[in-house]
Amino acid sequence: VVKTELSRNVSLWQKFFIEPIATLLFLDTEAGAQTTLHCALQEGIEPLSGRYFSCCAVQEVSGQARDDAVARKLWEVSEKFSGLS
Repeated sequence: VVKTELSRNVSLWQKFFIEPIATLLFLDTEAGAQTTLHCALQEGIEPLSGRYFSCCAVQEVSGQARDDAVARKLWEVSEKFSGLS
């Protein structure tokens, strides 16, 4: 997880809890960008297009990421929260 400015609009008491955890556990923006930069700039990476990358290497996705029922539920919840359904 990358520490970004997404928490800038949360309440002060939420920041009180989020910031220490984010500082200890989250990547800074420079470190968080490394995998994206690796994929964009690495020569000969085209055969790996569509694969999941983490820490500048191809990784296997979790079982939940391959579960069609979980994907369908996520889609439905996303539609509900976005007002599209």
